Amino acid sequence: MINFKSKLLNATLAASFAIPLATAGMFTSAGSAQAVTLNGSIGLTGTSIVPSDGINPGTTSIKFVDVDGVDTDGDFTAFSPSLSGTGISINTLNLTKIANISSTTATYSTGVYTPFINFGSRTLGSTTALLTFDLDDSVVTRTRKSATNINDVILDGITGKFNFNGKTIGVGNLGASLNGATSTYHLTLEAVSVPEPTTMLGLGLVGAGMIMSRRRKSILQ
Repeated sequence: MINFKSKLLNATLAASFAIPLATAGMFTSAGSAQAVTLNGSIGLTGTSIVPSDGINPGTTSIKFVDVDGVDTDGDFTAFSPSLSGTGISINTLNLTKIANISSTTATYSTGVYTPFINFGSRTLGSTTALLTFDLDDSVVTRTRKSATNINDVILDGITGKFNFNGKTIGVGNLGASLNGATSTYHLTLEAVSVPEPTTMLGLGLVGAGMIMSRRRKSILQ
């Protein structure tokens, strides 16, 4: 009787897992050759405009006029054509006040930007596609220096996603500091790759196999 149960369970397991495992293998073999990940950093410099629109206004903005300097590290050096100032544009940030911190300082919401930075069409490996950085809704701090009527804006802890060929290939943090009505900005983005969906699928199937194996041992006992 135990032998019959064992054979029946083996047949059920084979029928249940043969198709998913074959599908996972097919996706992994096809996807791994084309998998794109992004690790490293990129720094952008150029001219920015922070308007002189008073102390703690309800809404304000940061305009990025141009990109005239690029510094790359890690996977960012592998793109072709190389990531220089040519072909890169940054959208204007329209900020909405969240709260006053002091009489001259307030926090602002950035809102979501898709994209925030457009790197243009680039080639990585054998794939040519649009590379962008989408901005999550984040918080920035703006301070009005009363003595000079100059605004300081600190961009710290801002997060977003790097997208390439329609897929998210890395998550990133952005930091910057801007000073004055017209000044040079310095944006630094740090990228960390995200796991491939097929990897997560494979881990799920392994976990399911372990659970079914335990159930089989329980029945045999």
